[in-house]
Amino acid sequence: MSRSHRHLIQIVCGVLLLGILGGVFALVAWSDQPRIRYASLKCVYRQIYTYQGPVDVVIVGTSRTKWGVSPEEVSRVISDGKQPPEVVLNLARSWRGTQQMFQEIKDVQAERGIKQAIVVEYSREGDVVATSQRYYDYFPEHAALVPIDEFRSDPQLKPREPAYLRFRDLLELGQLRVDFALDRWLSGKADANLTIPVQERPVGVSDGCTGKDRPLKEAANASWAKQVVPKGTTWEDRKPGAWPIGKINNDAQRQTMKEMIAWAHDQGLEMYFTLMPRYLDPPASDAYLARFEKTFGVPLLVPPKAVLAQLNDGGYSDPNHLYEPGRVIYSQWLGEQIKAGDAAN
Repeated sequence: MSRSHRHLIQIVCGVLLLGILGGVFALVAWSDQPRIRYASLKCVYRQIYTYQGPVDVVIVGTSRTKWGVSPEEVSRVISDGKQPPEVVLNLARSWRGTQQMFQEIKDVQAERGIKQAIVVEYSREGDVVATSQRYYDYFPEHAALVPIDEFRSDPQLKPREPAYLRFRDLLELGQLRVDFALDRWLSGKADANLTIPVQERPVGVSDGCTGKDRPLKEAANASWAKQVVPKGTTWEDRKPGAWPIGKINNDAQRQTMKEMIAWAHDQGLEMYFTLMPRYLDPPASDAYLARFEKTFGVPLLVPPKAVLAQLNDGGYSDPNHLYEPGRVIYSQWLGEQIKAGDAAN
């Protein structure tokens, strides 16, 4: 092969490589649009981007919050007869993922504005599956749902991990982002978000993404009761609960929570963390609550024993989720905590 042919091949390969890299960068930039990022969370997208008007209280969390908190009931309690009532938005979705929850909050603030408070479900430590994407509290589609700029801070969320592991995770996020973007482009999964018209909602309308209740699973509840309540005892006999705070695989969760607190302070918003109880969970111990507040500088809201007893009496559809009877009880209690915090401030 002549030198001129080799040079021509090198030039063609170089042009192709630049074209491929340019296409990848263009694809990733395209995928940063909210309608693309939220392709798998269409209800959340609709609540943030197709309804207008400020929100008083934004609630985020896992499926426990999704089915466990009624925004209408919380609004009724904190409004206390005021007209128009305060607007409460429940953007909870299934799975953990504190970083992605934080992004939802920032997107609401940028698009609609938050006037009073944010409420974030806290997932207690020690029950996270030890695989790469869930090990660090990532939402399963975290790489697709947060802006690409957020990837830069990912290594700082894991200060105790070796540098090569943090670099590995960063590379994996980039690879996943390209995969998700390509899938959304080829499948048209985000196209449905284009067809939703932007709407001006009546003042005072609270809403969320709860949807239809989960089916009642009495057998699962009974089986769970046998596991957690020793034979010959009752739920009331359970000692107050205490769970770990400080595990290395929860560093990203804690770091993100601290960022949330600082962000809320800068925005002039009240910050609440809640612990959604499971069926027959014991009340949290005073020592556990004190350790949480010492770690984060804010209290953790946990229902007292009297409220837990009401929830346990027919409030759960399964061991992990409330349904309508329990949702009303829990939401009334949560609304009272927010109202009390607002009065104190």
